[in-house]
Amino acid sequence: MKRGLVSIVIPTKNSGIFLENTLASIKRQSYTSIETIIVDGNSSDSTLHLAKKYRCKVLIYMPKVTSGIFDAPHKRNYGMGRAEGEYVYWLDADMELPKGLIREAVSLCKKGFGAVILPEDSFGEGMWARAKQFERRTYWGDMSVESPRFFTKKAWDDIGGFDLSLGAGGDDIDLTQKMLEKGYTIGRTKRIVRHNEGKLSIIKLYKKRFMYGREMYNYLKKRPKSWFASYNPIKLSYLRNWKVFLRHPGNTVLFVTMRCVEYTGGMLGMMYSLLHKT
Repeated sequence: MKRGLVSIVIPTKNSGIFLENTLASIKRQSYTSIETIIVDGNSSDSTLHLAKKYRCKVLIYMPKVTSGIFDAPHKRNYGMGRAEGEYVYWLDADMELPKGLIREAVSLCKKGFGAVILPEDSFGEGMWARAKQFERRTYWGDMSVESPRFFTKKAWDDIGGFDLSLGAGGDDIDLTQKMLEKGYTIGRTKRIVRHNEGKLSIIKLYKKRFMYGREMYNYLKKRPKSWFASYNPIKLSYLRNWKVFLRHPGNTVLFVTMRCVEYTGGMLGMMYSLLHKT
């Protein structure tokens, strides 16, 4: 472990369309003791070229998962296991970091936090990207939805990283629960990560939730109370922001439509997995 070093782990597979902006935002950080680890699933686009351009450490790893199952948690654990930093940060290839974010997260860990939530804001093309941004902003400060991505390596190793049996069906929320069970405290940065949704479509949103839903039952079995808080369609964060919904009726209609489609996709994905296990 290298004292002060931050290891940023990014799982990729043909992620070149977004990756350069992500890597450029890492390079612009005011905190410079950073290693960037790309865990790639044998991309055929510009991903590996960009990783070389920005001097990333590249690990080729293709986890053995069932077709249609989200493999990013496997790649994240793999990369974290090879990280040399005192701090680790799992990042997506379509996220852009504000300049002082890493310095702020490290500062919070030095104050005693074992992990840090880095709140996210979405942007992209089209009305569904606007609806996703509207949704994400309602979650700021809601720990049933927001999860830490930045950890001390000691805390990460202590909780054992992602529970791979959960896939994308609660794996990140499970990290929060494991941290609290171990007695760690979780901080939150003021700076906000920008999540590039690209050109979102309602079909893309449905398919993503269907994929997540295929492993959602595993989280229900492990943490039923937390599952209900996380997947309950009537969230406290929505009620807390009721004035925002009233001020923006057009976005509210898009948001409700989008969430109905996503919940339908998630529940159908869970039903699909249950039917195929019997």
